[in-house]
Amino acid sequence: MAAATKAADTARERTAKYLLATRLEQLRERTVARTETAAPAPWTARLPELAAQPLDGDTAGTMTV
Repeated sequence: MAAATKAADTARERTAKYLLATRLEQLRERTVARTETAAPAPWTARLPELAAQPLDGDTAGTMTV
């Protein structure tokens, strides 16, 4: 009985380590994929019509929503 309990505990520990390692690897892959594709576009590419407008004292304080 003691040998079976010890074997079960060992198997449980190995399984937990394997599952943890697998999950951590999945999270790393997801994080790398997200950071590679999440690079923001430059300001001029995102809003070219706004970036082209001059900033002067008359329009800097006004905003239409």
